[in-house]
Amino acid sequence: MALPVRVTAPEVPPVTLDEIKRHLRIDHDDEDDLIGLYLDAAVGHLDGLSGTLTRCLVNQVWRQDFHRFRHRFDLAFPNVSDASVAYLDAAGNDIATTHVWALQQDEGEDAHVSLDVSAAAPSGLETIRVTYTAGYGAIVEGEANPVPGPIRSAILLMVGDLYRFRETAEAGGAPSVQMSLTVERLLSPYRRHFL
Repeated sequence: MALPVRVTAPEVPPVTLDEIKRHLRIDHDDEDDLIGLYLDAAVGHLDGLSGTLTRCLVNQVWRQDFHRFRHRFDLAFPNVSDASVAYLDAAGNDIATTHVWALQQDEGEDAHVSLDVSAAAPSGLETIRVTYTAGYGAIVEGEANPVPGPIRSAILLMVGDLYRFRETAEAGGAPSVQMSLTVERLLSPYRRHFL
């Protein structure tokens, strides 16, 4: 499987600054930048290919290139809402085709695009490029947040720990902040493994 490349990052984080401030019981704006930095760290720890969940939290666009024609291409992430397939020649130019690919997801959340097995590869084909949107959905003000509550709760707890314990080690070098058991339990049903 080809390694995916993120094309478009999510427009908003899975939790808002206001939600975090309510969680932390903060009613001033003095530390908004610091809290935003902690939010970025918590989301970065979980989201995307390098995140520990190996899934996309909020809708974002990814691309995977494959260099051999097949009738099925497995995608790196679940919760795929849209996918397009393009054929490229060695120079990176589009090759016209009438093939129609279908996006499918199984109950285990794995997503793939597939093509009728009788379809033949177009001549001059060098790369098959699959571009897709993955994530729980877009976050729109005034609508329910599509990111599961346990993931959002874990992010709030992680940001809270980073905010309250601003040092990484105690005297003697022992870590003072470790991932809480509650955070681990909240996240464990959502962990996936890529490759």
